[in-house]
Amino acid sequence: MELAQFERMVERLEAESQRSPGLYQLKVALLALLGFGLLALILGFAGLALLLIGGLLVAAVLTGGKALIVLFKLGKLLVLLAVPLWLLLKSSLSALFTRFPPPQGRELTAEQAPALFAALDEMRRRMRGPRFHHVLITDDLNAAVVQRPLFGLFGWPRNYLLLGLPLLESLSPEEALAVVAHEYGHLAGAHSHFGAFIYRLRATWGSIQALSAQWQGFGGRWLQRAVSWYAPYFNAYTFVLARAHEYQADAASAELVGAATAVSALKRVNVSAAAYDTFLDDTFAAARQQPTPPADLAEQWAHRAVLPPPSEHAQQWLQRALDREADVTDTHPILRRRIEALGGNVTADSVAAHLPSALTGPSAAQTWLGREASRLRQAMQTQWHAEVAERWRQHHDQWQAKRARLTELQGLPTPEPDEQIEILQLRLQLHPDDDHLPALSEFNAQHADHALGLYLEGCVRLDRNDDSGLALLERTAVLDPDAVKPVCDKAYGFLKQRDDPRADDYERRWHERHLWELERQTQFDQLSHDHELRPAELPAETQAAVLALVRRHRKGVARVWLVRRVLPADASVMTYVLCLELTVWARWRGHHGAIVDRLANESWPLHVIICAQDRQPKAFKQRVRAVPGAALGLG
Repeated sequence: MELAQFERMVERLEAESQRSPGLYQLKVALLALLGFGLLALILGFAGLALLLIGGLLVAAVLTGGKALIVLFKLGKLLVLLAVPLWLLLKSSLSALFTRFPPPQGRELTAEQAPALFAALDEMRRRMRGPRFHHVLITDDLNAAVVQRPLFGLFGWPRNYLLLGLPLLESLSPEEALAVVAHEYGHLAGAHSHFGAFIYRLRATWGSIQALSAQWQGFGGRWLQRAVSWYAPYFNAYTFVLARAHEYQADAASAELVGAATAVSALKRVNVSAAAYDTFLDDTFAAARQQPTPPADLAEQWAHRAVLPPPSEHAQQWLQRALDREADVTDTHPILRRRIEALGGNVTADSVAAHLPSALTGPSAAQTWLGREASRLRQAMQTQWHAEVAERWRQHHDQWQAKRARLTELQGLPTPEPDEQIEILQLRLQLHPDDDHLPALSEFNAQHADHALGLYLEGCVRLDRNDDSGLALLERTAVLDPDAVKPVCDKAYGFLKQRDDPRADDYERRWHERHLWELERQTQFDQLSHDHELRPAELPAETQAAVLALVRRHRKGVARVWLVRRVLPADASVMTYVLCLELTVWARWRGHHGAIVDRLANESWPLHVIICAQDRQPKAFKQRVRAVPGAALGLG
């Protein structure tokens, strides 16, 4: 389903659910029943396949083997029936019983964290929901509840609670319980059992759709098409109910801990998430100077998380979260609506007064995990250090290379324009706090059509809230079409922060360019028999290099043609086709793949797709041979 179609459907159903909530829920229930009918059909396919196979075996036994004699006489027909029958059985059973991998994290037991499990038991008693079979600690600032059926899509579900250690470091125990209660509300359904059921059913159909890509055979493809239609449609149709269930989960959380605590948790989670992202960015920025990552990442965050962030940053983060527009791909309502539904009210003038304060007592990590918190921090930061060490070293080496390159360029007596702008770009990267605008303006005054110079000056001006940078970025996109996406990225970010409607135009242009680049890349990577073919017209040196490579691997090759193919998306791209006619002996022995692979593994001086001629359509072979000068002499 296209995004625009999805948005229109959600908008229509939101209005319908407000006018007639009972009728809307009835339609959702009927649609869910249709889904169960589809599941029954999948089961039926599996049962039919099993029945046919079982019937053949029973017939063979009851007839004393006479049925087997008849089947052997059928020969080829038996094979033709057996293969799709097996694929049908395999696809049907795979659709129903393939198990997804369990969620990843460090498992906690009641003996390790008695305070946490006591809080969970009390929450379960009051909310009257199922128990958690596994409690996992993860390394992200998030919390989630996951159900994993015992037998693929069926069977007794195992309930997982995922708690991010960085999240627990950021919240008070009461706020953390509010977050967990919201997630638990999706299971317990204290305010709407039907909503909780549909919420889980949406996840189930998402899993089925993900699995359907693996189904094979005629029956598998038929089932895949059915699921590919139903799952997105069910997801779109139930989106309004799923979003309403988020409000119900918030209400369940507020009923457990109080509305004020639930609102405080919502605000602190959004501010802490932005603070954690900034913390990680600052940490990785240290790779510019430090050759190894810090060994105490989790300890650093535990210390920083309980402190209030700078008020100007916190205010900006909370305001951004409050102003974030609703996204039809996310069932979570926007923060402002969730706070209002809980009885809170945060206006543009009162954001500063609603900022989360510093934690006055121990964090949820300290209270719930006790001494186990220290062990978890150590384990997670050790694992993080091992995972990022190589990437960190590469990043550090890159910055060292930039410094060396800047020193080299600054030593030139009279650098060329490209070298001058490279110096300015490196200074921007290595010394971001310096004022580089005068030097950039001077360079662009002397080189008015240098795309990189205009882009850098435009970015610097926008960073200073100077909208004259937009004109410089537009000029950049005209001079260098490959700069369209970075130009749109920068302009969109600048305008979106100011609620300027022009941001939508830059977003549209970015997506149009992105789709065009994807299409161009697809055409570049794949050989199409419909592309226009032209003479290669290579420089003599390149032609000689191509000939040398072909002659080096000429065993099994009778004749060769080289042509240029023209991509419909971008005729300026230079890409070629090397078409091989194999010897009779090579064709008879089926050496097509080996010969093509042998040539493809060489380092070519141009982009070329190599193919065996007799594996291509007749019309394409004729077109290749008709290109003037296409035939290469093997000598």
